[in-house]
Amino acid sequence: MFYFLSDVMKNEESDTTSRPRNYVAQSRWRLIYKALKKEASDERGCISLRRFKSFGVLQQRTLDNVPATATGIWSQVFCNDISGFSLNIRELNQNPSASELIGFDNTGNVCVWPSEEILTYYCLKNASLFRSKSVCEVGGGMTCLAGFTVAQVSDAAEVVLTDGNKTSCQNAEIIATENKAGFGSTKVSVRKLLWHAKETFTDLKDKFDIVIGGDCFFFDEYRQDLADAIAYILKPGGMATMFAPHRGSTLKQFQKIAKQQFDTDLQEIYDQEVWKRHLKLTSAEDGDKFYNEDIHYPLLLNLIKR
Repeated sequence: MFYFLSDVMKNEESDTTSRPRNYVAQSRWRLIYKALKKEASDERGCISLRRFKSFGVLQQRTLDNVPATATGIWSQVFCNDISGFSLNIRELNQNPSASELIGFDNTGNVCVWPSEEILTYYCLKNASLFRSKSVCEVGGGMTCLAGFTVAQVSDAAEVVLTDGNKTSCQNAEIIATENKAGFGSTKVSVRKLLWHAKETFTDLKDKFDIVIGGDCFFFDEYRQDLADAIAYILKPGGMATMFAPHRGSTLKQFQKIAKQQFDTDLQEIYDQEVWKRHLKLTSAEDGDKFYNEDIHYPLLLNLIKR
């Protein structure tokens, strides 16, 4: 997922030249340590988890006419490359507690990750893929940004937005209400979906033409559950479009699991603009010192249900 709000970066320290390459990992554990110690963090969670901001393919501005609250900040997401698209989103303004960090996947409540940004951009540029289709976003996090984008721009028949975290789903419901007028005839709904609890979504069996998701592969214990859930809710011949970085071997591990039920296609270069920005981020002259290809550059994994 992505974040752009200027205040997110206000606490960034200037002296970074001597930091080791594993600084991001160390920062993540410092955040967890603070939560466990119940210490207040003076940074938003996104900063502690990663310093790379975004690929910049989407833009965002604060909605001045909607005041920020203790729990949420409203902003408008748009894309300079594609006219006519804008979506109002509400990002949760919170420091995670210890119980939230160790509860069922709360990562989607921390910030909008790069994979969700790129998935959203991909959906924008390939909106015709979803026309008249039934679509489900899995692991949509607090904004379900890609799923709401599909609902707004593609004339999909139905879009179901899901996450396994109750707070994420509640926030997505608020966003759905705010943007309802822009969905046209597309039926939009939000529901909690626990991949390992198939008995709770038997009504979704063979329901969807397309499933989308961003950066859902990093939990070892849920990869098989995710593959099984996608296979269960997709129609025969249906397609899942998933974006995720390598993140060590996690992407390859999921692909290996998925091959039991799907034909898979993994693409490194799927959009020339995204690839150009990736190359710039990794260049010696113009690169971003916080950009780590292994955890930030999303690859496209297409799954076709057999």
